[in-house]
Amino acid sequence: MAYVGHTPPGWLGNLSEEQEAKLQQMWNVVLVLLDAASLGAPDQPTEIQSGDTGKPPSTLARTDTLVSANGKSAFTAHLSQILKETGLTTAEIKSIKDILNDTTAEELREGLMSTAKNDNPDGLLLRFLRARKFDVAKSFNMMLRSMLWRMKQVQVEEKVLLNSELQALKETKDKSKPHEAKEAEGFLSQMRMGKCYQHGHDKQGRPLGYVRVKLHKPSAQSTEVINRFILHIIESTRLLLVPPVDTVTIVFDLSGFSLSNMEYAPVKFIIECFQDNYPESLGNMLIHNAPWVFSGIWKVIKGWMDPVIVSKVHFTYSAKDLGKFIDMDKLPKEMGGTEDWTYKYVEPAEGENALMEDTATRDALQAERLKIGEELLQSTSQWIKAGGEKNKDEEKALQKQREEQIERLRANYWKIDPYTRGRNTLDRTNVIQSGGKVDFYPTEESIPPITEMKALDIEHVERTEVKVASA
Repeated sequence: MAYVGHTPPGWLGNLSEEQEAKLQQMWNVVLVLLDAASLGAPDQPTEIQSGDTGKPPSTLARTDTLVSANGKSAFTAHLSQILKETGLTTAEIKSIKDILNDTTAEELREGLMSTAKNDNPDGLLLRFLRARKFDVAKSFNMMLRSMLWRMKQVQVEEKVLLNSELQALKETKDKSKPHEAKEAEGFLSQMRMGKCYQHGHDKQGRPLGYVRVKLHKPSAQSTEVINRFILHIIESTRLLLVPPVDTVTIVFDLSGFSLSNMEYAPVKFIIECFQDNYPESLGNMLIHNAPWVFSGIWKVIKGWMDPVIVSKVHFTYSAKDLGKFIDMDKLPKEMGGTEDWTYKYVEPAEGENALMEDTATRDALQAERLKIGEELLQSTSQWIKAGGEKNKDEEKALQKQREEQIERLRANYWKIDPYTRGRNTLDRTNVIQSGGKVDFYPTEESIPPITEMKALDIEHVERTEVKVASA
């Protein structure tokens, strides 16, 4: 099986009544932010919006959303009121107003769909809720900043997903742009050496990422390149998460580590990514074979980490230690296991991103995605309203409707994926397959040639369909 264990409290499928109420409250603030009223979403009862029945209502009135609808800031008087009722301070609300100054509700709707990708949107919101102990105000603030970080600051879609490995390979050969060629070479060299790679899964079905720290040379690449590489790995690893699995295990292999390999900036960037922008994505962090010189470094790094993250860190010093988390036949021989597997980077091939040139199909699929997303927002508003009115039958029916729409969103993502994301080594080695199917241990015979990959139909795959083959 791909997943072993039970669904913990606070995750989809195991929410208490209070946690589900918090999820609805969080959604209600998001609906106001995204101007759901302009899509036909119904008004909400006060207790759903604020969790406090003693406060005056602030409904999803269309008149409050005209500023956003006219293409200006998504920050409205209505949103300000909702945020105040939710518990944000005046200073926090002003900060949100400032960061939303040049962002419309329409852009944020697109941003939410982009951020969610193949994830369940409820699961996405729950990540932020768990990270902030189900404090709706803090969770919303965190999620909004994460979305804007993706959209405005690091521009994940444009600079990470569209900026493919194949594009980097082409840039290395363009002698007319020496700086770009050097940056592209720095990016690809990390892929080729296997400084960080994904392979297999742990005992809980979590995707495994390995970081071979001894291969890092601080002067070998720029800050921009190492950050791009980190985001490239994180975003591709997200695609390996198939419900109910929604966290990863990372093995930091410190075998052969020396102070010459240490660079604090990338470590801090990784920590900030997991804590602020990909919350609740880490299952375990295994620090393997740490030498004594690492003890002082660990004291510094630990100070940057949230206690929850620290609690997921485990120091291992032998294959037996790793065996507590990873089956021996799933652990590569170089790590002390019995799996006869060695990382090898498969170079990009001309034509592997041919579908990205078909902008007409891409635009049609994106329009379909936004339409499904808008339908989901309307259903979500109705679901919240039914919950506030204690109409359990209606609430249950609407939740089923939402689940169907969420599944359509997931299926749509895998249709649009080859038009919006450059292929990577996980695609080339057939780990990520057509329609979002995942095979953690593909055989060489199962890897299709590039010409065949281009012709593969984008098929619908059941939500939980993951093939975990024997090594």
